[in-house]
Amino acid sequence: METVQCIRRAGDGATLACLLEIDGTSDWRREPLYAVVHLRSGSAVCDTGAARFNVSAPALLFFSPYQEYAFQGEFSGSHLGFHGDFYCIEKHRHEVACNGVLFNNIYTPPFVPLDAEQAAAAGNYVRLLRDAMADGDDLAREDLVIAHLKILLIIATRVKSRQTEEALIQLPPDAGPRLREFHQLLETHFTAWKKPGDYAAAMHITLKALSRLTSKYLSKTPSMLIAERVVQEAKRGLHFSHRSVKEIAAELGYDDPLYLSRLFRKHTGVSPREFRQRVGVSILV
Repeated sequence: METVQCIRRAGDGATLACLLEIDGTSDWRREPLYAVVHLRSGSAVCDTGAARFNVSAPALLFFSPYQEYAFQGEFSGSHLGFHGDFYCIEKHRHEVACNGVLFNNIYTPPFVPLDAEQAAAAGNYVRLLRDAMADGDDLAREDLVIAHLKILLIIATRVKSRQTEEALIQLPPDAGPRLREFHQLLETHFTAWKKPGDYAAAMHITLKALSRLTSKYLSKTPSMLIAERVVQEAKRGLHFSHRSVKEIAAELGYDDPLYLSRLFRKHTGVSPREFRQRVGVSILV
């Protein structure tokens, strides 16, 4: 990877946003940044540690802070990493609504395939981002980068939402409703139900049947999805509040905060306290 341009915080020089050109296989990445990858040409295997996906250009991929990922293949494109202090996706949820669709989405693969028209629009805004970041003397550089990033996220959110609905409709008649039911149960009960068997019982199917369902259509086991949902909520608590790790653990159904800390480190590579220190606290108003 070759650095194109970075925006750094004035005080400590920390990276707020950085755009890289990518070409071919990449090393494993796990950073305190949101990431938008524009796959311009070629194809790649995207490995997130939990699952592997084949992605062909043109496409956009999205990763959350401390999400592990790597690419293999023959491809070219760009990689934009940005800190929550630079652009907070949750604070702008009413404008962009990308959180839970593009980022922090455990139910769908982390990429958005693009048709020719969508690829042209995405490529245009990536170029505008690159040009704005390269203009280091422009006093409005950060505002321009954020404006172009926001439009890129809006485009991708609309495309991904439509693709997700179309994918559900195309599923076999017994699979779509079952996946929706599991999704709803997990969103409702993940703080209390930590065993896959609890969800299988509520759905009146066997645990084996539930495992086949999620493995086939979500590329993850029920246990992986439960753990990812817990870690996702822990990240939210750490990033968007000043609540202690003990308080967050209790809200997520753990009497012992060390259990949550071990689970969190397993999925992110860092402790909850280090995550909060590196990703920061962004109070929503």
